[in-house]
Amino acid sequence: MIGELFVGELFVNTILQSFSVPILDVFFYIISLFGNPVLWIAIAAWLFWLGKEKKSFTVMTLVLFSSLIAGALKFAIARPRPSGLRVLDHTPTQWSMPSGHATLAGTIYSFFEKKVFPLEKIFLLILVVLVAVSRLYLGVHYISDVLVGLLLGYFIGKFLLRLEKKIDKSHLKVSKFSDEKLLFGIFVVAIIIALLLPSSLLVAFVLLGYFAGFVIYRDMKFKINSEHKKLNLLFGTIIVAILGGMAYSLEGIISIILFFVTGLFITLIWPIVLNRCFRPAEAKNLGITL
Repeated sequence: MIGELFVGELFVNTILQSFSVPILDVFFYIISLFGNPVLWIAIAAWLFWLGKEKKSFTVMTLVLFSSLIAGALKFAIARPRPSGLRVLDHTPTQWSMPSGHATLAGTIYSFFEKKVFPLEKIFLLILVVLVAVSRLYLGVHYISDVLVGLLLGYFIGKFLLRLEKKIDKSHLKVSKFSDEKLLFGIFVVAIIIALLLPSSLLVAFVLLGYFAGFVIYRDMKFKINSEHKKLNLLFGTIIVAILGGMAYSLEGIISIILFFVTGLFITLIWPIVLNRCFRPAEAKNLGITL
């Protein structure tokens, strides 16, 4: 068990928390969400429903690798979180190093660093720094947790970017991968995440459902009708929120199944519904303006 690695680490948290006021507490809590896999899963869902399947797949792959590697290191290092410093009534997972939020934020920034315009890059960088600061302000990490997470995320992002370029150059598109191998690989990774970090059942089984649905959706060879984007996003988001809420409130196998169905809903169930039920003619009959 590793506590404070460096003398005076908590001094940084204490300094930041000396500025604590209710509005700042809420601000940093919201900023912290940008390092939460749940937000990026939602973004991946929206991208998929807007017909941007490749971008959605990329985002979920970043979440997958970030969660797996950060979770494995948390389990191996087993460093407890700082105690007595929580700003809000927030119960994080047990282990502290590396910061999963910082790792994911670093991964996102590193991967998209060369793919965005200069102003967007600056915005992303500011957001990553704020996510890192938020974890210290909220009192859920030591500064070394955050720094290790950012560095780890940076290398993960660059590794995946290089991997993507190699795949593109060799023309090994995702659509040419064996379904059985892809499903088996994703299943193994999801189970590993669940075993290493039991509190990450959400990430593990939502990812499993997402990629399983992606393979089936791809083989069905149809595209989401993007003519009614507002309907796609509105009702899809509501249903995912309901499924996720039910999964959180329950336990055991039922919770796992609901998490899996949530992922499956993103890439298979909702696209099928949109493709078969909500065509322009039907929308007019329902009196829906799209």
